[in-house]
Amino acid sequence: MMLMLGVDDMDIFKGISLKLLGLELLLERNPKLRRKVVLVQIINPARSIGKDVQEAIREAVSVAERINMKYGSSGYNPVVLIDHHIPFYEKIAFYAASDCCIVNAVRDGMNLVPYEYTVCRQGNEEIDKLRAVEKNTHHTSTLIVSEFVGCSPSLSGAFRVNPWSVDDVADALCRATDLTESEKRLRHEKHYRYVSTHDVAYWAHSFAQDLDRACKDHYSRRCWAIGFGLNFRVIALSPGFRKLSSEHFVSSYNKASRRAIFLDYDGTLVAQSSINKAPSAELISILNSLCADPKNSVFIVSGRGRISLDEWFSPCEKLGIAAEHGYFIRYASQMISSFLLFEQIPSMPSKLIPIPYEPFKIIASLTYHCLKFLIPYVPLLLFYLFDDC
Repeated sequence: MMLMLGVDDMDIFKGISLKLLGLELLLERNPKLRRKVVLVQIINPARSIGKDVQEAIREAVSVAERINMKYGSSGYNPVVLIDHHIPFYEKIAFYAASDCCIVNAVRDGMNLVPYEYTVCRQGNEEIDKLRAVEKNTHHTSTLIVSEFVGCSPSLSGAFRVNPWSVDDVADALCRATDLTESEKRLRHEKHYRYVSTHDVAYWAHSFAQDLDRACKDHYSRRCWAIGFGLNFRVIALSPGFRKLSSEHFVSSYNKASRRAIFLDYDGTLVAQSSINKAPSAELISILNSLCADPKNSVFIVSGRGRISLDEWFSPCEKLGIAAEHGYFIRYASQMISSFLLFEQIPSMPSKLIPIPYEPFKIIASLTYHCLKFLIPYVPLLLFYLFDDC
């Protein structure tokens, strides 16, 4: 008989019902596991009683009763629900006796249950004596952990599951039943090594190191005050930081034969606190003036939707727009003619066009477009970098 364990608070985010549905699917697909697998689900009392919590309790009880009625028999229930408070020493007993522990939360913080389970499975002399385990016996454990739990990245030997996928949970439960003793031992040793070395003293030391590293150059930095009221901030910058000089900027702007101007919208062209997010007539006029200069290539890069940006900046025919962080791009006609060497396209629609939504295509497209605009300005960038050398 394989004993599986779940220890969760009664909360709508703990995924208790999803865990039970995974067990139900496991027993449905694998008749040979019936009467061989038992899930003990310990449910800690809810901290608050609300309508959503009551529904979660009813759903969990309903699923458990259905599983027991469907796959149970005389002297055997696949699910044992313990929905009342039990002392911690009893939880330790369940931890030590369980072959597998499953944490299936759909949203959670750190969650120490996997760590507690690992330590209890390692045991000590008293626990080993009660379990009738010989002194030199290798300890084993198996963990199934939701990928949305904070401790998941640290447990590399656990089966990680998407708790929303019942198939995924059922597959993990099935794989847990097929593990050999050596595999269980290796997974347990890896987890116990991590838990035993990353104790409270380790975390305190690591935090102290991070603070020391952050404050190492604190007294040599220059502090600048920016903003006002709730937006007031103090930023610490290295001694070599220099504020951009308007005279230097204007001089470099006038000397440049080609200029690429990339502008954000919210917080740059329009104040973050502005109620009306549409561009003003003055802003449209300024952008048209910038775009009218044949040396300028002006582009607005924004996370806003293409429809609103296309509508707002329709008077700016020579303005390029990258909407939704580059997923939709509108090219200006004069900008296309100056970059035909890099992109042999006879014509380009003025409306915003979509890029196929595939991660690698998006990355490649964004990289290409950035390089396309930046390559002609490499001499200008080098001028800025080595101007003071």
